[in-house]
Amino acid sequence: MTINPYPVMLPTRNAGRDWRVLPAFLPLPGMGGLAVNAFLHKGAEPVLVDTGLAALGDAFAAALEAEIDLADLRWIWLSHTDADHIGNLSRLLARAPRARVVTNFLGMGKMGLLGLDTDRVYLLEPGARLALGDRELVPLRPPYYDAPETLGFLDTRSRALFAVDSFGALLPEPADSVAAIEASTLRDGLVTWSAIDAPWLATTDRIALGRSLRALERLAPATVLSGHLPVAEGGIAALTALVHDAWCAGPSAGADPQAIEAVAEALG
Repeated sequence: MTINPYPVMLPTRNAGRDWRVLPAFLPLPGMGGLAVNAFLHKGAEPVLVDTGLAALGDAFAAALEAEIDLADLRWIWLSHTDADHIGNLSRLLARAPRARVVTNFLGMGKMGLLGLDTDRVYLLEPGARLALGDRELVPLRPPYYDAPETLGFLDTRSRALFAVDSFGALLPEPADSVAAIEASTLRDGLVTWSAIDAPWLATTDRIALGRSLRALERLAPATVLSGHLPVAEGGIAALTALVHDAWCAGPSAGADPQAIEAVAEALG
């Protein structure tokens, strides 16, 4: 299969009960491709979760403006400051005068280091929730991540869980939902991408990771929203089982030649 080397916007679609996903697909030559998603809730206080790829600026803006008048956008939830999550942040802030950026102290600090405007940051203190009128977004740290400022959430009304980079998967082609992905393709893609994005999983405390996965199951989300996976409906158990089988049971994902222990052994 020939991979188009350029990212593409895909049609906006429903994500659970009352969220919309603005999906894109980023080809990674030789590896397949990766979903790059932003999410929108159009309620009394509309919230956009992440801002997509800068390379898709015009297409992303068109998709978003087809869903909402930017003058009505109230919040931009910033999951973390990686380029694929903040690609259009400055552009949107310029066109959405009422929007404030929801992040934590470290996220605000990284925004400043990147030269981004922090005047409209809504600093989410530890233990605080974002109230949106008919629901709250309860911040949580996903079971694995690639940036320490990472903020996911659980929507208390729709039971949608935003897991940020957790459960991302390399896929051979775009998919509308997790249900449309063949089981072995999902397993292999999730394990491969997670090992790249969070290589520390191979050396993590398996008992602690298992506790985090079981806690996610106890939250009983109806929908799982991931920055790098098509929307998953009907619960989280299938995804947590894949992570558990890969890193909590059996051998680890393999030796890392750049690990301190491996380097020390190599140098005698």
